[in-house]
Amino acid sequence: MFALIIFVSLIVIPVTQAGNTLYFGVIPLESQDIMFKKFIPLAKYLEKELGMGVELVIGKDYQDTMDAIGGNKIQMAYLTPTTYPKSKKQNPDSDIRSLVRFQSKGHGTYRSCIIVPIDGDAEGVADLKGKKFAFGSKNSTSSHLMPRSILAAKGIQFKDIQAEYLGSHSNVAAAVSAEQFAGGGVKESVAEKFAADEEVRILVKSAPIPEFPICINKHVSSELETKIVAAFKKLNTGSDDAKTVMTAINKKYTGVEDATDEDYDVIRTMILNLYGEAFYNK
Repeated sequence: MFALIIFVSLIVIPVTQAGNTLYFGVIPLESQDIMFKKFIPLAKYLEKELGMGVELVIGKDYQDTMDAIGGNKIQMAYLTPTTYPKSKKQNPDSDIRSLVRFQSKGHGTYRSCIIVPIDGDAEGVADLKGKKFAFGSKNSTSSHLMPRSILAAKGIQFKDIQAEYLGSHSNVAAAVSAEQFAGGGVKESVAEKFAADEEVRILVKSAPIPEFPICINKHVSSELETKIVAAFKKLNTGSDDAKTVMTAINKKYTGVEDATDEDYDVIRTMILNLYGEAFYNK
């Protein structure tokens, strides 16, 4: 039975209190309760493999998790392709670095989608100009950065839409389904879930985006880093237990691969092209 401990800015879910503890932060892509349920199998698995306590820390928002790994409230984090380079930039002395990332259906990339109401009249991205458009978090890759890039490629600047930020992918999908917005940006897995339920229609999908990296800071010893990488790579065995851990997070997750810092240069370039260095500010 796991207790839910609420702090001012973070939700922390203790997995065990025995021995040394690794604090593992998770970006809140969906509600904190949902993210807890998704990641508790992984936390339990890591406890067993690492031989130490693992404590899940679900951020109140994206900046919360970035601040936490930068300030060593957590030592490891599941970050988005955008918050990884952003957290590195904001915390240069913390040596935040990517280790591994999950594969989705055998690939270490995923896509962003622009969705519209199931009965919406938009036939293409250009039809969204001047309309209400929903984004998730301002720091989200697939629910903000990439959708804005897709819109910009069709000549639609931020000033050309009535934009609102709803915090999470599921919030965006629900609002678009309820026809509160003419369109919205979400990650592919959320878009396909709502589309399968005939609640939204996928208007367009993005080019491949590097998957969410598992990152650590300088307070993780080289010995522990090696164990962490080995534990994640062990999920590639294809066992039922490994599948349970991965699919709890994302039903499409099928394996794990290395994630180098250079893999996220495509995101850095997109940030600079759309927003400039000011994007990295808090």
